Amino acid sequence: MNVIQVALDRLYLDPNNYRLRGNPNYKTVEDKNICNSMVQKRVMKMMKGENSSDIKDLLESFKENGYLKIDNIIVRPLDDSKEQYLVVEGNRRITTLKVLKELYEDGMEIGKVNPECFDNLDVVEYDADDKEYEILMGLRHVSGVRQWGDYEQSELIANLVRRHHMELRDISESLGITLKNVKRRLNTYYALEIFRNDAEYGDYFAPNKLSSIFYEIMGKPEMRDQWLEWNENLNSFQNKQNMRRLFSWLVPYEDDNGKMLEPIVTKRDEIREIMKFVMDDQALEKLEESRNVTEAKEESEYCSKEALKNNFKQITRILNKLNLGTLTNLEDQDKATILKIIDQMETQGKLIKKLIQSL
Repeated sequence: MNVIQVALDRLYLDPNNYRLRGNPNYKTVEDKNICNSMVQKRVMKMMKGENSSDIKDLLESFKENGYLKIDNIIVRPLDDSKEQYLVVEGNRRITTLKVLKELYEDGMEIGKVNPECFDNLDVVEYDADDKEYEILMGLRHVSGVRQWGDYEQSELIANLVRRHHMELRDISESLGITLKNVKRRLNTYYALEIFRNDAEYGDYFAPNKLSSIFYEIMGKPEMRDQWLEWNENLNSFQNKQNMRRLFSWLVPYEDDNGKMLEPIVTKRDEIREIMKFVMDDQALEKLEESRNVTEAKEESEYCSKEALKNNFKQITRILNKLNLGTLTNLEDQDKATILKIIDQMETQGKLIKKLIQSL
């Protein structure tokens, strides 16, 4: 790595930046097209956000404190002449400086930012292959302090597997994260791809909204493995009925009056609540009827109480029908089993009695 000085105009924003993958305007761009002015305008617009909202914090900080070299801007040459460089790390900061340069050239106030930095900016030249680049990004944004969102992290790990054929254990060691987390991230990406490619629901694919929900699901074995029957070898849900049921909770719904209703599930916390009754079909029916997680959970708790009362009724019926005369002809093993049951009943009976008296 070499520290070099480069004019801001020779630095090009990365259109394949992982931060942009969830943006609906994102398109993969080949190296030969990166310097295209239309490509750079699109990237600039995505990086800035509406009314520069996504870089507002940096704009205010730079104007207040000037441009401070806290973290390195990392670049790689786009050609052999090294006249043009792609920003590998630091795209938000370069975007902010480009906005400030435009303001300066329009005669606008830029605070304590020294205009000289627009012509001579210290950057670190890093000429690495794609695999090294992916690992560098992972170290900074998956296991590092500047973490990306769930979708970006999951996609990077998927790329290490698909493009670079890395073993999961090697990814774990390279990025410094647990093997369990690597698997969860990878499964999250594959699950999101299933949703994206679904003929009925794919149009509602919004990775920035859905990724945290799927990350939660893929970390819950009861929902992932039992209810959805996830197969890691096939990277797919085997229970298609429950999969489509889940997908229906994640999209808007038009009622009989033509009114569009919000999705049942909009955040990961709701998945945590659904987990408590996901195996209860009656509660799930209530969920879809009311489109309210809390009401469905209450329904499930009611069902549990009803099941408990039914169990006690069944025990009472069995005891009432018991013919004590048949006990004299039992084998020793059967007698031992009955005595064990009686002991369990006495123990549980004391606990239940104590609990009821305390209510």
